[in-house]
Amino acid sequence: MKNYALIIGVLALVVGGGSWAIYTRVAQAPGGGKACTMEAKLCPDGSAVGRTGPNCEFAECPSGGSISLEARIGQEVSGLDVSIMPLAVLQDSRCPIDVQCIQAGTVKMRARLTSGLGTATQEFTIGQPITTEAETVTLTDVSPQPTAGIKIKDSEYVFRFEVAKRIDNTVPSGSGVRGTVSLGPTCPVMRDPPDPQCADRGYATTIVVRRTGSTSTFATGKSDASGAFTFSLPPGSYTLSAGSGTMLPRCSPVEVTVSSTEYVTTTISCDTGIR
Repeated sequence: MKNYALIIGVLALVVGGGSWAIYTRVAQAPGGGKACTMEAKLCPDGSAVGRTGPNCEFAECPSGGSISLEARIGQEVSGLDVSIMPLAVLQDSRCPIDVQCIQAGTVKMRARLTSGLGTATQEFTIGQPITTEAETVTLTDVSPQPTAGIKIKDSEYVFRFEVAKRIDNTVPSGSGVRGTVSLGPTCPVMRDPPDPQCADRGYATTIVVRRTGSTSTFATGKSDASGAFTFSLPPGSYTLSAGSGTMLPRCSPVEVTVSSTEYVTTTISCDTGIR
């Protein structure tokens, strides 16, 4: 009898303990819901949001607006879908803080700018914005301030950029340019009749789009293996330049005019140098 009573007592403790554990787990998630994990998602502006709500979805990231980014030479910073890496100081003509000058001077620097459409090397001047298809990037301040007779080392420069989403970046439907990058000749001797195997072929390369007459990059992209490319662009005149930056192949820039109702078709020709 004593052994039977002991077994009954142990079973009662097990059942009671299990019930307490189940109650405890439910109590941690009242209402039958589930506890969200402590993960965080990094937003384009550099902030972070966590999971929330009954389905533990990530909260919405802040939209629009502008942000400030600070970087030194060789340091890459990111925000609002843009990355910037200062590369070199080209000019620093600012007036020293201990000297009275007629002109305030300026700073010009080179930086690598990456947006959603690609990467390009840009020259920034204080206060002069550079635009991508969706953002405006402006070098707003450079420190430290110069002092007469003391040269600022490259490692001491700190650059402050303002990145803002453009309010005029809506591209009309069906507006832009499409075309092909063509590479040739592909054989050292051209034949008559032409050999189909020596025909020009498509060329996969980087394409830079600029407003005609401007040195600032408006958009960048790549042609595919067949040489095909497409850019959605607002109305205006543009210059398209292709190539890897090496001597050969040499690609001739083309100018196009985009209207608000259609895609312009063009061909960028690249010379291989084969003769």
